[in-house]
Amino acid sequence: MKLTFICLLLAAAAWGHHSFAAEFDGSKVMTVKGTVTKFEWMNPHSYFYLDAPDASGNLVSWGIQSRNLSILSRQGWTKNTLKPGEVITVTFWHHKEPDRNIGFAQTIVKADGTTLDVQPGR
Repeated sequence: MKLTFICLLLAAAAWGHHSFAAEFDGSKVMTVKGTVTKFEWMNPHSYFYLDAPDASGNLVSWGIQSRNLSILSRQGWTKNTLKPGEVITVTFWHHKEPDRNIGFAQTIVKADGTTLDVQPGR
């Protein structure tokens, strides 16, 4: 009975996870510079949000997905790695729907030049 329960639990967890390719365009890489408005340190993926000007100078809000806490922690991240008000430049894969301001982070460069490689070894 315990084994059945564990198998069902694992199957539910696998079902809830989505693939990168289902949501993001691996051929469309973008870079934006903006101000962090929020950093959500949570599983299954952390998220951060930033406001960045577009080509016309209008402020656009972006939601950027990152890795899970286990991976980020091993890379030295903490819940304080990104702070609201901090200016960053982020390179990311854009969402498959071009009108959505959503991405999956590759690298982040802080104002002091510190580079955070979200996808090491890619």
